[in-house]
Amino acid sequence: MFPMKFNDRPKHLLVIEDQDSLRANLSLLLELEGFRVTTAPDGIRGLELARSERPDLVLCDLMMPGLDGLGVLRELRADPTFDGTPFLFLTARGEQSDRES
Repeated sequence: MFPMKFNDRPKHLLVIEDQDSLRANLSLLLELEGFRVTTAPDGIRGLELARSERPDLVLCDLMMPGLDGLGVLRELRADPTFDGTPFLFLTARGEQSDRES
């Protein structure tokens, strides 16, 4: 279980998602659960925010225009200061044909 607080401060999550409505809804749900949430509309902005904000967890869309989720993950994993920072992929693609491509 991911604790919502660390040293009496809310856990800070970064949500990187290019679909506005999904990003807003996910952010709202997480905030209602007590997390501090920062959002980014694309991978490039997400990397900038990850480096400046140092979130406790990154939730990132897998498929985005420009820098996709795999690119964000590669960049963060190349930076030793992000060792141990959990990174989760989000995707709206759930069909068998989507998973095979």
